[in-house]
Amino acid sequence: MMQPEDGKIVLLTGNDQLDRKIGGIPLPTLALVEGGNDTGKSVFVQQITYGALQQGYTVSYITTENTARSLITQMESLSYKVLPHYLKWQFYITSILSEGINWNKKAAKFFLYKLLKYISDHKNEREIFVVDSLSQIVTYAEEEMLLAFFSRVRRLVDTEGVTIFMTMHPFALDKDLMGRIRSIFDAHFVITIKEMGEKVVRVIDVAKLRGAKKVVDNKIGFTVDPVFGIRVIPFSSARG
Repeated sequence: MMQPEDGKIVLLTGNDQLDRKIGGIPLPTLALVEGGNDTGKSVFVQQITYGALQQGYTVSYITTENTARSLITQMESLSYKVLPHYLKWQFYITSILSEGINWNKKAAKFFLYKLLKYISDHKNEREIFVVDSLSQIVTYAEEEMLLAFFSRVRRLVDTEGVTIFMTMHPFALDKDLMGRIRSIFDAHFVITIKEMGEKVVRVIDVAKLRGAKKVVDNKIGFTVDPVFGIRVIPFSSARG
């Protein structure tokens, strides 16, 4: 872990270029990573996961898009060497595959309850939780249920000191409700994608990073290298 002069512990991503741009994520935190399909939300939280493991944190990764095997294979292919951490019980993977689930209000309520219970049950032995992604679950949930869920997650961060990262599509909920939910989070990263000819460029907008001494760059351009993961590029290049 990194502890700057002001005494605040910050999480590094393990990517030197990215860490220089963001300046570290203060812990504990409740963070939302928002973006559309294929924008790089998963790669970003996988990079954060790898950085946390390198710093000695125990990470629990809840995925709705992968099995444990496919997640490890994907991360290893990007040079995020997580298998040793998985074998040493430092990296836990819980898979909630949505295929075959009849999504409705009842199913959404069940999975939100189970997710909250899972984090609560393991808060003492795992410092960081990653939920990738919440989109399908929240789409079918009632407003009152969602606000109660996020309020309880907020309370876990404040009272237990755990850190939670969640990914979500920006249009999973209506605009007003999404705005209320965003306000609950300490950190908010928005990832968008731009196509410039044959080149695909992604941009991280650091919309909020509560507790940070200084965010070096609010907008960070990057590409996803199939071998090395995230490669930061000058934002002037991302603008085209």
